[in-house]
Parts: sequence; structure tokens; C-alpha cells
Amino acid sequence: MYSVGSQGTSKVQAVEVTKALKRCRWPCAQDRWVVDTASGCSFGCLFCPVRWRGLAEGQVQVHVNVPDLLKHELKTRARDGLPKPEVIINASTDSFQPVQAVLAVTYQSLEILLSEGCKVHLRTRGEVPEGFGDLLKHYADQLSVEVTFFSMDNKLASLYEPGAPTPQRRLDSVRRLHAWGLEVRARIQPLVPFITDTVGHIEELVRHLRSVGIERSSASYLVLRPHVLDRLHGRLPHAHLHLIKGSFKGTAWRKVGLHQLTRVLGERTRRQGYARLGTVAERAGLKWHVCACQNPDMGRNCFADLKSEQAEPCGQLDLFPSAS
Repeated sequence: MYSVGSQGTSKVQAVEVTKALKRCRWPCAQDRWVVDTASGCSFGCLFCPVRWRGLAEGQVQVHVNVPDLLKHELKTRARDGLPKPEVIINASTDSFQPVQAVLAVTYQSLEILLSEGCKVHLRTRGEVPEGFGDLLKHYADQLSVEVTFFSMDNKLASLYEPGAPTPQRRLDSVRRLHAWGLEVRARIQPLVPFITDTVGHIEELVRHLRSVGIERSSASYLVLRPHVLDRLHGRLPHAHLHLIKGSFKGTAWRKVGLHQLTRVLGERTRRQGYARLGTVAERAGLKWHVCACQNPDMGRNCFADLKSEQAEPCGQLDLFPSAS
């Protein structure tokens, strides 16, 4: 369906990797596997926590041999009697950035995984192209999809996520996915203190999410890492930078994982913001929860089966443990 061809305006390099299936490192999904079809991203989001070593901004490396590796690794797992892996496609870039080669390898990888009976999770700020429709419709019961939204304000969106599709185009993508028979959840990420976490911004976003049939969402606040802070310094108006830096004042850099220094917004500020979101979401009938991936001291597993009667209720902050 998709072939490696024109790459648009992005600087794209074809590379080969040694492994297709890797253990997921997200706190929410450590029992799942990841297939990364690319490194680097054309969206250029200022708040992106991923840092691609050795890649210039906007540069994309396409993992062209992933489909062949995937076939071999799935065959080996079956031979060894291992269960079919549940897979997240692209944990460190966007599967649906407008780079033809990325779309090609993503489509081929999806086709292999789904035809082998694997459950697959897709998360994107992009638009899912019409060319994926027949494949996704055929395997709708094996798929879960999350579409990420930052703000419905086009000026804010173009400032913070300059290469991503407009919020309206993402809403159109949600409509398409629903028409293909897929349940779609939203991610509200990141909330930026005093910029996108005001009642007015939240109400507008939630209203639009509900208008396209979104019933469930997760949410998380901006998390700072040194390279994210450098990027914000270079791109944001002084007023925005002043608000963000003021909100993080008094929070310390902490080492998270093997190498990453991280600053998390103060618990009180986050709880107040999540309470505003909770009030708006409840009025609109949107079920939601705080994402544990970006909230190490509170939050819930984003991959819990929300259809199950045993799933934790959404949007109730008293369920979340306080910071120690």
C-alpha cells in the first residue's frame, strides 16, 4: 500500500536496526512490547521528552528492515511457545507523521502484527491516512487508538507543536477512525500551567472531543528535561516562558531512569489543574484519568481495560496516592 518514495520536506535517512520487538519502558505499559519504525520526528513539538542522539531537528531515520525482523521474531516466539506480544507501535516517535517512508514501514509492520493475531496500540498527534482504512477496519477488534491533543487554539498549537496537524484535522481523523469501527481515546498532553490548563481552554477542548464521540481520555502536565527547557527558551515568547518557569520554581531536578534529569510540576499545582479538568469533564460526560507515565507520584495505568467493570473509576483524584 505504501512504498518508500518521496519524503516531503523532512530530511530522511534509511537505516537498519538489529531488533524489532523491544520491551516497553513506559510505566503504564511495562508488560507490553514496542516496535519502533523510525527515530526522529518531523512534528518538532517543543515539549517532546524524547531526545534523539545524533539527529538534527526534523531529521528522521526510518528503520527499513523492521518488517523482515518482525516476521522472523514472531516466528521464533511461536516456535518457542511464547504468547503473542501486545505491541505499541512507536513509543518514541509518531507513526503518522507525513513522511512517506515512515508510513510505509508502519503500514507493513501493522499488517504483519495484526495478521499474526497480535493486539496493537497506536498513539498519535498525526492524521491516520485513508490508505490505512481497509487494514484497520478488518482488524478493529485487535486495535486500540489514542489521539493526542494539546489545545484547540490554532495559534497555541502552531507555536508548541509546529509540524503537527491542526487540532481540527486531528478531530477529522478521529471521525475517520470511528467510521472504520475503532474506539478512539484521547490524550490531553501536556497541560501547560496558566496557558492551556485554564477553565476556558479546557472547556473548549473537552467540548470538541465530545463532539467527535470521544468518551475517554487521559491527561498529564508538562514535564521538563534539560533539552526541553533549552528548546522552550529558544522558541517561546517571554510571557509564556515566564509563566512556565515560575510554575516550576522550587521544584528540583531528579534523575529518572538511567540518564534523564526531570522536573515535575509541584503536586499542588497539578492537583488543582486536574480538579478543574475533572469538573469540566464530569459536566461533559468525559471519563478521564491522570496518566502515570508523566506523573510518577500519582496517576493510573493508561492501558487498564476501561471497558471492564473492575477498572478503576476515572477522574477522581482521591484515588491517587500523594507524593512521598
